[in-house]
This record gives sequence, C-alpha cells and structure tokens, in this order.
Amino acid sequence: MILLVLFAESTIMLDLSAPSGGTSILAWIVVAMAILTLLVVLVTPLRRAITSRVQRWWPEVRNSLVSLRGSHKLMLLFGGNLATEILFATALGLFCRGLGYDISLADLLLINIGVSLLASFIPVPGGIGVVEFGLTAGLTSAGMSSEAALAAVFLYRLSTFYLPPIWGFFALRWLERARYL
Repeated sequence: MILLVLFAESTIMLDLSAPSGGTSILAWIVVAMAILTLLVVLVTPLRRAITSRVQRWWPEVRNSLVSLRGSHKLMLLFGGNLATEILFATALGLFCRGLGYDISLADLLLINIGVSLLASFIPVPGGIGVVEFGLTAGLTSAGMSSEAALAAVFLYRLSTFYLPPIWGFFALRWLERARYL
C-alpha cells in the first residue's frame, strides 16, 4: 500500500479535519499509556500474569518464525498475498468496467487494501457493512457515480464473500465423504 501511494500517478483527496482539542486528547492518551506501562512494571501479580502468558506462547511463536526461514516459504507467503490482492482488485475492477467505469489497477489496489486494513480494525464479523461502505466511498472518490459504485460493490461482495460459503459447504461435505478431511 505504501508503494502504491508513493509511486502511483493517482492522488487521494482526503478532507479530514482534526477535532478540536486534538493536542489535549493526544496528551491524555500518552499519559494513560504511561500509567498502564507503570502499572504493568510495578504491580507484580499483573507483571507475572503477562510474563507467564508470553512464556507459554513464545515456543509457538519461535517455531513459526523458524519455519519461515526458508526463502521459498517467504516467497510463497508474500507472493500469495500479492496475488490475492491483485485478483481481488481485478475482480472489483471488472464489476466497475461492467458498469461503464474504467478505474486503474493502482487505484483499485489502494482502495481494496485500504478498506481491508480499515475493516481489520473494526470488530464486525467479516467486515459486513464496513467493507461495503469503504469500497463505495473509495470508488466514488475514484470517479464513479455513487449509484454505480454501490452496485459494483454489492456485486463484488456477493461474488467474493456471500456466495462462496454456499458451494464451500458442498465441497466440504464431499471432502468429508471422500475421507480427505
């Protein structure tokens, strides 16, 4: 996403104004974080609870990191992620093109990755509603009319998120019957 923002020709116009009292809110957040850090350091039962959990999780974390040492595994991980993002952005672009709008792949990637990042912070299962709103806002800022953007997003989400569990259910049943799972 950072590379797209730096090297893509398109621009994003975000008219975000800071709320009033932004510096005081930031100061309160810093003070709260300092107090929480002091609590963890000074309160022995809390510190022991945190360190015991970290000690239990650390072998699993270490094994996961060791398994990624092979360059081919890292390449598969990053290459698969890149291919997934490109394919999802291309699918969104095909729905946009089907409705008469031509949006560049860089814009689609930026919109799709940005919305995925936003949806990961908001605790809604599957990002339902959040992703649709974000994609619609992104497509309208890229030049689509709001009606066409909403239609493209609904078709895109229907084909990539809502329908796959239906045939996934039947595929899972077949795999279980064939004793592959």
